[in-house]
Amino acid sequence: MMRKPVKFLITFLMILLISCLAAVGCGKPPAQIAFFIYDENDTFMSELMQRMSAMVPYGMQTKIEYAANSQVVQNSQIVGLLDSGAELFVINAVDRLACGSIAEKCVKSGVKVIFFNREPLEEALKAGNSYYVGTDASGEGRKQALMAAELFGANFSKSQYDRNGDGVIQVAILKGEQGHQDAERRTDSCIRQLRDMGYKVDILSVEVADWSRQRAYEAMKRLYDGYGDQIELLFSNNDDMAMGAIDYLLETGVFAENPEKYDQPFVIIGVDGTSVGFSAIKRGLLYGTVQNDSASQANAVMELADYILNGRDMASFPYEITNDRYIYIDGDVITLRNLADYAM
Repeated sequence: MMRKPVKFLITFLMILLISCLAAVGCGKPPAQIAFFIYDENDTFMSELMQRMSAMVPYGMQTKIEYAANSQVVQNSQIVGLLDSGAELFVINAVDRLACGSIAEKCVKSGVKVIFFNREPLEEALKAGNSYYVGTDASGEGRKQALMAAELFGANFSKSQYDRNGDGVIQVAILKGEQGHQDAERRTDSCIRQLRDMGYKVDILSVEVADWSRQRAYEAMKRLYDGYGDQIELLFSNNDDMAMGAIDYLLETGVFAENPEKYDQPFVIIGVDGTSVGFSAIKRGLLYGTVQNDSASQANAVMELADYILNGRDMASFPYEITNDRYIYIDGDVITLRNLADYAM
């Protein structure tokens, strides 16, 4: 004869199974999120997307679209998925100026929006329940300058990097993209910070390389052909472009690997803290980088997605929100000295 506890357990499990089946048949279907990325060849964006994908809750449906750096392609992708059933679009826009019209279309279709990495104009976020998650780009530029100052010391003329002995820092800049808010802010703030600290700075050239390693290789060739031994400091708006410059400098024998310390003819400093940037620091090729904290940005985006999709009270959101719509994530300075604390 079956004992009562066993019989009770079987009955309980049967009721639980029937309840689960009823919930599946009658309950709300799993939420759907669509991700739109400007270009899958961007190292930082690839790492950020990998982190976000790993944080998607079990059972949630996702769609990832890459636009090959074409706003026309991305517009088509977004319009094509407006009626797909997705409740939330997470968008890394090709052109930040397109964000306003994108937000309007999404609002009309009842789709909520999180923009990230490429900051929309303020008007775009007023179109509806839209947010932006990104980095403090001006702060990153300032940290690049602080990193250089730590290396040079208070008196640049006494530094080994003052190649012509004039006491003036001859700087070249690899700029990410003309008009991109992060590129503009990093470019402006790194120079402004050096001057605010009392250094004399001569900007030799600003080369736009569109975040691309290959274009930065070509830009570095132009820089070296034009300025050669005059270059004392190279600020790069991201690690990929810094790597393009390093590719050229290694190929031509200007730079050489030295895992023990940074001992190159001039200083290269990047932004992002990607795996390739970390490797270059370890090899003594990149002096340092400013962390564009992909882990925290991915977490902020997915936390925000949870709050939006589940109608949670934003008063308890774990990240600071600026002007009701902006979440900015800070990052650390990384050199060979503390690389082991961050290396992936």
